[in-house]
Amino acid sequence: MNHKGSLITGTVLAVMLGTGLTAAVPGMGVRTAGADSLQDTQLQESLGAEFFRVDWSAKPDGHGKTRITGYVYSDKGRAADEVQLHISELDASGKQVGSYFERMLESVPAEGRGYFDVKVPVNAQAASYHVAVYSWNDVEGGTK
Repeated sequence: MNHKGSLITGTVLAVMLGTGLTAAVPGMGVRTAGADSLQDTQLQESLGAEFFRVDWSAKPDGHGKTRITGYVYSDKGRAADEVQLHISELDASGKQVGSYFERMLESVPAEGRGYFDVKVPVNAQAASYHVAVYSWNDVEGGTK
């Protein structure tokens, strides 16, 4: 059953559609557009940060992609699935120069962690990356 994650996802989808943006297709990288969508995304990420912590590293894979791997940790009393990550590409000044939405293949167990491994195209303007939980679905019965 979907709880906070689905409510947040529905709210963000409504905001995105209301501003003329399209929703991300699961598993597909999508660049966001404009300052308004950046503010919406930052709001959504702050909600995700209340429930999740992300540890990650990024390095070139040698084939024109940057490989970003890490773990999403849940301090909630429930498991989460359909976890969608927002990956921001940042220039040397910290300004966002691109972004992608990628769905994790693993669930995040209650009070546990889930692994992710995604690749994004190399962006010559990107000096660094930021990874945050963007949306998720709570899983009933996901206890410690």
